[in-house]
Amino acid sequence: MIEYKAYHKKSLGKRKRLHVAQKKKKKKGANRGRIPVRQWLPVAAALLVLLLVGSAGAAVYSWLGRSAIFSVRVVDMNPCDHVSGDEISGTLKGVAGGNIWSLSKEEIGRRLLSHPFVREVVVRKSFPDKLVLIIEEREPVAMINLDALYYVDGEGTIFKRLTAYDAKDKPILTGFSRDDLAAKDPVTIRNLKKTIDLLRHAESGSLSRNISEVHFDAQDGYTLVTRDFGLQLKIGLMDFDEAMRRVEEAMPKLASLGKAKGVVDLKTAGRIFVRSGE
Repeated sequence: MIEYKAYHKKSLGKRKRLHVAQKKKKKKGANRGRIPVRQWLPVAAALLVLLLVGSAGAAVYSWLGRSAIFSVRVVDMNPCDHVSGDEISGTLKGVAGGNIWSLSKEEIGRRLLSHPFVREVVVRKSFPDKLVLIIEEREPVAMINLDALYYVDGEGTIFKRLTAYDAKDKPILTGFSRDDLAAKDPVTIRNLKKTIDLLRHAESGSLSRNISEVHFDAQDGYTLVTRDFGLQLKIGLMDFDEAMRRVEEAMPKLASLGKAKGVVDLKTAGRIFVRSGE
């Protein structure tokens, strides 16, 4: 019995110590998930400040977007040859009087680019009430006959169908297909650009202001028609510089002959063949 009691007391002591140790572990583990107040209080304060600043900013932006102080009263644009202030006002109908803060420069730019003569445009806001427009215009260098007359610029862009009110004082380009141009056929587009290049060459010499038509034919080449006598100068597909040299040599001789509405073949070097008009 004595030996048994000693063994029993020893065992109970171990169990008590084990039980106490487990309680301590549980207590220590329970404190791990808690964040001290001094740590989360600055974070909460920062979030509150952000919320207040955001609310104040939204209120200010809302006021700016409604204030009559920022209503557009002036549209300032650079002088243009083909784009009038009235046309711009019509294009921007509904914009003038709008709030400058809420206007989209991109949308205004898209509206202005719908005008056929506007090639590029820069839109700026000048606070508190002004729009500044910097417009680059298209300059027509010729008209092209596609069942109706259209303006074409120096890059070969066809950009406006002529009306009764449009000036018709540019040379006419003929021999091109409306369908081929609409389909953006690369050969047709290249030939159109070459025709415009020929026109530049011709107008830089003795034919300046004296060309009424430039005709292109894939087989026969180019024909220049003069304004004064209606001469058809056939230069074929030769180099443009060489063609203009032959034209410069031929014009004084043709003038002395008094030829009018004739066909002048310049495709043979050193020779001029003239026949009555076709």
